[in-house]
Amino acid sequence: MRALALALMMAGPLPAAAATAPPEPPTGLMRMPAEGLPRRDCWLYVPKTYDKSRRYPLVVVLHPAGLHGARFVSIWGEAAERTAAFLVAGPECRDTKKRMWDIADEKDLLATVRKIAGSFSVDEDRILLTGFSQGGTYSYTFGLRNPGIFRAIAPACGALVARPSPEADAILQKARGLGVYIVHGAADNQIPVERARASRERLEKAGFTVTYREVPQLGHFLPDGEPERIWAWFRALTAPRPPGKNP
Repeated sequence: MRALALALMMAGPLPAAAATAPPEPPTGLMRMPAEGLPRRDCWLYVPKTYDKSRRYPLVVVLHPAGLHGARFVSIWGEAAERTAAFLVAGPECRDTKKRMWDIADEKDLLATVRKIAGSFSVDEDRILLTGFSQGGTYSYTFGLRNPGIFRAIAPACGALVARPSPEADAILQKARGLGVYIVHGAADNQIPVERARASRERLEKAGFTVTYREVPQLGHFLPDGEPERIWAWFRALTAPRPPGKNP
């Protein structure tokens, strides 16, 4: 035993264990638990070039009635991958049968957005809320009610449904600085384009600056390339102003 101990002493200290490199952050399309009950998913898309030392804008996408969020997060994810500029999140609504949004989803949606901002490197001053069809309608509802969370909204083929009332007018006044981008097909046979025009008119009367795009001969579809157009608009809207420029 003394010989063994002596041999170990002469051999010097044992080599330290190799340092374990921190795991790379997950990228691509993934899912995480959304907040609230019943349990459901929030779909995420993180570009492969994601760098946790940067702060990224976040695009929150609300799915249409009857469909899961993964499809629309994937569509937006293609734009996120090409630009390497933002993250995408698609929370699911509570209604797991008809998959329809309701005002009761608001609390869970906001909690899920906060959870994502705490898990990834998100620029909390640059969060965009968008959605298609019923998801577009609720991007009006949730976005206008929460201008402290969302910097802008981009409803696609949706409509502002809240009727004028003292309460609704107060919500619009509070949200007046929110950016708004509306896109709609002129031949939409599910949510007629007249409803999009009325939404634009009502917001402009309330003092909003609205970017409005009406696509001729398009039905109830998200136009090809629209995520890139919306992103270019949002990027310009939230770009830092050059020194000395007035708002």
